Amino acid sequence: MRRRITIFAITAVSVGLTVGCSAPAPLEVDPAKTSVEYTFRDSSVPPQYHRSYVIKASNTEATITVDSYGDVLRQETAAMPAETWTRVMDLVRSLPERTKDIKTPKPGCAGGTASKILVRESEQERYSQRIENCGGGPGAPLTDTAVPLTALFDMNDLLKTGM
Repeated sequence: MRRRITIFAITAVSVGLTVGCSAPAPLEVDPAKTSVEYTFRDSSVPPQYHRSYVIKASNTEATITVDSYGDVLRQETAAMPAETWTRVMDLVRSLPERTKDIKTPKPGCAGGTASKILVRESEQERYSQRIENCGGGPGAPLTDTAVPLTALFDMNDLLKTGM
């Protein structure tokens, strides 16, 4: 009897460690029904230098809206190449794993930048993550996901300051 209890306890601990330490499951989405929204909020600087933007993308197109404290400065739309959307979907699927260690910023972090990604499938929210970057933060998982989307636009031109 004692041996059975020991074997049961070892099995239970092993299963618990396996489940507790396993990587998050990939996000399963249908590329044809999925949209991705990436938001970048600039740091707190004078309006002539402040540039925030939102990119809304689907399998057919991406639209970027650039603003300065809510005043829309520019808006453009680009066709979505199939290979770009495939890359975005690959990055979206891996978001749970790539963002699992992101922690909420400590209180007192003000004035930094922020990034947010929102994934919807058939208008249902499937994934959302926001990162505050104050003094250097763990924004890479979100910004890496946005790279194929920002590459569709001339970001240097869109984010010009002093206008």
